[in-house]
Amino acid sequence: MLFLNEMAPDLWTATQSLRFLGLEVGCRMTLVRLPSGALVLISPLPLKNGDRARLDSLGTVNHLIAPNRFHHLYFGEAQTLYPQARAWGVDGLSQKRPDLRFDDTLDQPGDFEGVLHYLPFQGFASITPKGIQTLHETVFWHQPSQTVILTDVAFNFDDTFPFSSRLAARVLGSYQTLRPTRLEKWGSFDKKAVEQSIRQVLDWEFERVIPGHGSIVETNGKAQLKAGYEWLLGRSLDPQPALTAVGDSNR
Repeated sequence: MLFLNEMAPDLWTATQSLRFLGLEVGCRMTLVRLPSGALVLISPLPLKNGDRARLDSLGTVNHLIAPNRFHHLYFGEAQTLYPQARAWGVDGLSQKRPDLRFDDTLDQPGDFEGVLHYLPFQGFASITPKGIQTLHETVFWHQPSQTVILTDVAFNFDDTFPFSSRLAARVLGSYQTLRPTRLEKWGSFDKKAVEQSIRQVLDWEFERVIPGHGSIVETNGKAQLKAGYEWLLGRSLDPQPALTAVGDSNR
């Protein structure tokens, strides 16, 4: 049975165990209720008929989102349970999973009913067993609760994880800190695109960060995410000074 943890008004999460390359990394789904009562499921977990009553008590599931090219394993189960929901994917996912139906692609910035904003995160890639792969991840900002919702663009593995996972996180540079791993640091060659994307995220006002893997950051999330990406980029992400046009300076 799906257990939903209420993070803030109209915002819930659910987690389950997930092993990747033999390591426990966990997996998280985020549920957002829009002003109309429509529900948005980001990165759905396995959903069974028994879960439907709990979800339906909160609103109407109108949107299912696969937020990057890696988080699609349970998307088909969610579509079976909610065939009327609009299915959103990202660039390249329909080619990777031709067995799934996607009604639209999150390839441009936008929002759902003015409260759940989204942004394609450009240039971000990871070294995987199949080589370097671009994630084409879309990140989200729930404006009313000042929460940023991530999937794989940052992790936060801490002492709640098993020893083997903590050891791997230490080696990869993502233990007890909100940031990507060295696999993304080394795999993301287009650092300019990454910087442009993270600067847009940092323009949002937020305290809480919900990652797809790792513990939720309840406070000071913006500063922690900024520091994590300064580590990845190797430079400061302080606001850039506005350029002064020639002839506009005071005399």
